[in-house]
Amino acid sequence: ENAFGFSHGSPSEEINRGEDLEFIIDINLENTLRGVEKTIYLEKLIQCQRCNGLGAEPGSNLKECFSCRGKGHVQQIKKTIFGQVTRDVLCPECKGEGRTPEKSCNVCRGDGRLVGEDEIKISIPAGIDTGQTIKIPNKGEPGRRGSKPGDLYVKIKVKVHPFFKRKGDDLYTFMAIPFSMATMGGEIDIKTLDGKELSLKISQATQTGKVLKISGRGVPHFGGY
Repeated sequence: ENAFGFSHGSPSEEINRGEDLEFIIDINLENTLRGVEKTIYLEKLIQCQRCNGLGAEPGSNLKECFSCRGKGHVQQIKKTIFGQVTRDVLCPECKGEGRTPEKSCNVCRGDGRLVGEDEIKISIPAGIDTGQTIKIPNKGEPGRRGSKPGDLYVKIKVKVHPFFKRKGDDLYTFMAIPFSMATMGGEIDIKTLDGKELSLKISQATQTGKVLKISGRGVPHFGGY
């Protein structure tokens, strides 16, 4: 009962639930500024279009399983040195569903699923970073014969940028300046990650390795500002 989740003779809804899937997607550092929508194509089990995932040939219905009488589980009796032990086990005929097709679908052979390609649109929010995961409910593999589908987990990998390095929500870049400017001071134009130009003031006697800060030009905080 604990192993299969049976409760008061009813089969668990999780028995034939579809598998969860994981997919790794690469994005550019620029995409973390405002978010981006990506379209992926996954080869996985998809719902059979002929039977709409029920596993029954069109025109036929699902009937009560003869073996378990619709319960989804049957009693198994084993003889041990302590006597007979009775326990509930998953029905091998209907796999815990309690129903079987009157006539199995000619395409999916009664499973309700077959291998195919699924197009999935993913909205990636601003501020996301490498290693973070987006959960897309019900976009994993469909369950057997119309059972609950699994979820899709999209793991993010941000590509290395040639000029900017990210640390948390801050961005760092390296700028070489003439010795005369480091000594006397001045202004230089720099490009931000979103392609805009800013003027940055260089103070007199600026040493190599000094970090100058421009507020509000980093990456938006994931889930906030």
